[in-house]
Amino acid sequence: MVNTVVYKHYTDLLLQYKELRQYLLEIEELAAVQERKRIAREIHDSLGNALTSLNIQLQTARKLWHIDPSQAEQFLTEAQKLGSVAIHEVRQSVSALRTNETQEKSLEELITPVIKNFHQTTGILPSTSISLSIPLPIKVVTTIYRIVQESLTNICKYAQATKVEILVNANLNSVLLVVTDNGQGFRLSQRKTGFGIQGIKERVTALQGNFNIETELGNGCKLTVELPLTELPISEIKISKSFQQETIKQEIKLENIASKERFIAQCEYHLAELIGPIASFLVQKVIKSNPNISCTELVKILALEISNPHKARKFQQNLLSQLN
Repeated sequence: MVNTVVYKHYTDLLLQYKELRQYLLEIEELAAVQERKRIAREIHDSLGNALTSLNIQLQTARKLWHIDPSQAEQFLTEAQKLGSVAIHEVRQSVSALRTNETQEKSLEELITPVIKNFHQTTGILPSTSISLSIPLPIKVVTTIYRIVQESLTNICKYAQATKVEILVNANLNSVLLVVTDNGQGFRLSQRKTGFGIQGIKERVTALQGNFNIETELGNGCKLTVELPLTELPISEIKISKSFQQETIKQEIKLENIASKERFIAQCEYHLAELIGPIASFLVQKVIKSNPNISCTELVKILALEISNPHKARKFQQNLLSQLN
């Protein structure tokens, strides 16, 4: 009888050990997924911002080169500075993979160069109001900084705005961020969420916050983020297997989106070599008219914009070979 009881206890403990081990493996895998997503967001928000501004400076310089070389040279000088910024961002991203150290900078110190860069690129000086009655946690400061950076990048690329306002207001319980522009806006029902907006949502969700976009065609866009300044107890944070599986699915989806955006950038680059700065406009026009277009169809349609048949075939072959 004693042996039977001992054996039963042993079996129960062994089963609990196996379940605990499996649970720890799931947690470890989920942590790895979350870390990959964090690194992807950092690279997209930092390096992506610098390269977007760099591309705009180069396109403007190219348009002005035969009209006003001295002014074109100013844009080339700025483009060179942005190239240095991009290199610096790459080094920071690599450094982030090697260390967990965080630079403790104030929100104003982080946002100021982003606004300055936006002003130099677009000629628009955002109206900024930052009211912080209490010190913000480092994670909150970083999140707000990255969201402002991504918001200005999107305005620069798509909005065609002439006025931008940034509001940050914090109290004891929460911090509110509002970014508003008077650009062309868009229909939320028709707009496919890109990697940048998805990254903003993930950052807000990670801090238990709320995220909202208000926009419509012709009436600009208003982005609102509210982040709580109180953390949930560990006992209230539950990680289920279904949540883990959903996170992995979302990770794969985001990687596919990022891959397609890189390919679209390649299309813009190669097409611009053949037909000039209008290439970016044509590529975005095709994508807006058919958001679900495949990469292959996109290349075929863009090839029709090239008047030289030989160059059109070469353009098509080079890009399609990257897909294979």
